[in-house]
Parts: sequence; structure tokens; C-alpha cells
Amino acid sequence: MLKIYKIIDDLKLKYESNVVFDTRLIKKNDIFIGLQSKNNNGSLYYKDAIKKKASLIIVDKKIDHPKLFYVKDTHLFIKKFCKFIIDSYKGKIIAVTGSVGKTTFKENIFHILKNNNINTYRSYKNYNNIQGLQFSIMNMNLGSKYSIFELGINNPKEMTKLVKTIQPHYCLVTGIENSHIGNFKNFNHLVDNKLKIFKSKRLTFGIVNYNYDTLYIKNKLNLKVDLVNVENLEKNIFLNKKIYRIKFIYKKNKYSINSSRGEFYINTAILSFLFIKKIIKTIKLKNFFYDESIIESRGKKVLTYIGSKRINFYDYSYNASPYSLSKQIIIFNKKNIKQKVYILGAMKELGSHSDFLHIQIIELVIKLNLNKVILIGDEFYKFKTKFDKFVFYKNYIPAINYLNNEINNIKNVFVMGSRLNKLDRIIKKYVE
Repeated sequence: MLKIYKIIDDLKLKYESNVVFDTRLIKKNDIFIGLQSKNNNGSLYYKDAIKKKASLIIVDKKIDHPKLFYVKDTHLFIKKFCKFIIDSYKGKIIAVTGSVGKTTFKENIFHILKNNNINTYRSYKNYNNIQGLQFSIMNMNLGSKYSIFELGINNPKEMTKLVKTIQPHYCLVTGIENSHIGNFKNFNHLVDNKLKIFKSKRLTFGIVNYNYDTLYIKNKLNLKVDLVNVENLEKNIFLNKKIYRIKFIYKKNKYSINSSRGEFYINTAILSFLFIKKIIKTIKLKNFFYDESIIESRGKKVLTYIGSKRINFYDYSYNASPYSLSKQIIIFNKKNIKQKVYILGAMKELGSHSDFLHIQIIELVIKLNLNKVILIGDEFYKFKTKFDKFVFYKNYIPAINYLNNEINNIKNVFVMGSRLNKLDRIIKKYVE
């Protein structure tokens, strides 16, 4: 196998090739690996790879062609190849997980290091399951000093597999939220699985941001891992020439850093700083949050019609936290499209911070000067008289009537909120 690994490395260097699993993504001289799934076998698309001039095609079919390489099991090949890459890598590996903000933190750490002239690689977009991780490993820049990977889990034992794959040196947990329990038994079960990121054999340092009672979690952490609640840190923030100046106290020490954005990204800047300062002793620039870190995450665009008018729904109705909701509002606001409507569902299970965090969302909407905004759910509805500029509903049903009545002024509808708001039914009403 070492021979084929060397061939792949040589091709990547010669052509700046990418390793891809999908023939639709192939560019000239890329390397294609055909993956077997439950419903399909990527190896069957080898002709498409040949047509698109892939430099190497790795499949589980014995085909006589100079660019094809046969392996019995492509999944096993990828697993072994990733191990070879990780074992060969001379730099340090950073891993980021959490219920919210994984992609933004990963991107932000990358941009902090990059802007300080530190050669750094980061994983692709929000590809954070085992296949996404393997894809990013196979496309690593082996000459980088640091490589940052995002790790996401939906089921027990997944984190163990991810950590075993990359064995990170530095690990960050951005936060653990009640609203993202999913396939876990309860909140403590979710916490236990998230914390498995610190089981890496090469762990040098880790930090976990945790907003709940620390009694349970403290006994789960070893001495290499710091526990912090960024939300509760004493901090002073002021805006100066579009730069947010942040002064805060942590473990009785005073710090001063900058951020290119306020709101929820203040905490992103602080946590990024606390994490990076343990990895790199001297950082020249004081900025610890970059706008480039905000990238669109996994919503879907749904084209449909209300009556005879074509409408685009931007569907993020699967879940929402204060962090993710604010992020996607900002991103949607930046889109160069007209006749926007924002349908924002309440965020559930926020405990004693709920009122404060929902008001922060409303204040963000005001700051961005958004016009057509519908706020749905009891957590928003209680502020109806205080913020009478916006439309408030207790549930999603009146929002459908609103869209029907305002159809002449609507083209693009952003929908996001916790699942319990059932906002997906608004979209289904027009798609079905």
C-alpha cells in the first residue's frame, strides 16, 4: 500500500489535486475514490472520472485502464490511508467540537493563525462526521504547522471513532447545549460523549466552555483540560472605529483583545483567545474574531410557489441556539437578494437566560434594520408590546396567512428556530 500512498502524494504535489468521493466534484487531475454506500457504489462511476480526466481512480472493480487502481474495500483503503497521513504529519492537530459554533470556531482559529503568518490547514466547510473527516485528512497540507478539524457527533461512540482517527494535540469544546440531545439518552449522556474528545493519546491541552452547573462535569476532566464559562466572565466592551475592544478577567488575570464583530461573537473571540494562548505563547495581532469566520452552514434552499409567485425558502428550521440563530440572520442579511422576510422561531431550553437571549436576538434584528420580521413562540411573544415594530405569533399557523397576504412583497423567506416551533410546516404547506 505504501506505493499507492506515494503515488497519491506525488500527484497532489504535481497537480495540486484534491481527493474526492463524488464524480460531480472532479476537476482535471483530481483523485477519485469510489465509495460503497447502502444504496449506491461510487466505483460504478469510474467512466465519469475518466471522462473528467482524473489523474487516479481508486475503485473496487477490476477494470483494465492505466488510471484505475483496484482495492478490495475502498472504505478500508481510506481508513488505512488516513492513518498513514496522520502518522506522517509533523505538525500539531487541533480538534473542535460542541453543540453550537463548531464551524465558526474552526474557521476563526484558522484565520487568527493565518493572519499571524502561521501556516495552518483547516477541514472543509462543516464536514464533521467520519467520512467528512477522512475527506479533509486526505486533502491535508502536510507542510502546515497546525491542522484544525471540526468533529460532530449525532450518536454515542462516534466521538471515540473520530478522536482515534486524528489523535489531536489540542481540543476545544465550544459549548454543550440541552437543545441538541438528539440520539443521546439525556443531557449527561450527551456531555459524556462530547468530553470523549479529550481521550486523545496525544492530548497536550484542552478547554471546555460550559454554561451549566459544573458539579457533574468537573469530575470528568483531567488536569490538562480547563473549564470555563465565558458567558459569566467579567467583561467590558466598547466600539472604536468598527473594532470591538474587549477587556475581561479570567482566573484573576486581566486581558485586552479585539473583535471585528460584537453580539455573540464577543464570546467567540474570548474563548478563541483563551484556547490559542495555551498553544502559542506569543500572538502579534490582538484581533481574535474575523468576519471571514462566518460561513453559511447546512440550511437548504427550497424553491416553490405561493399562488403563481416564485418564492425561495431558506430552511434552517431544524434547530436554533442564540449563537447559530444570530449567525444565520447576519449571513442572510448580507445576501444580495430583495424582498426578504425573516421567520424566527423561539429557542427552547435556555433556562434562566431565556429572556435575555431572546431580547438579544430582537436587538440584533433592530441593529441590522430588518423590516419584515415574524417572531414565533411564547419566548418571543412575551415581548410583543415592547417591540411593536415586528409581528409576533404564538405558533406558526398565522405566519402562513401573513405570507399569503404579503405575497406581492415577498421573494425570499428565511426560516429558523427550534424544532418544537414546527416551522418546517410553513414550508411544507407550499411545497406539497
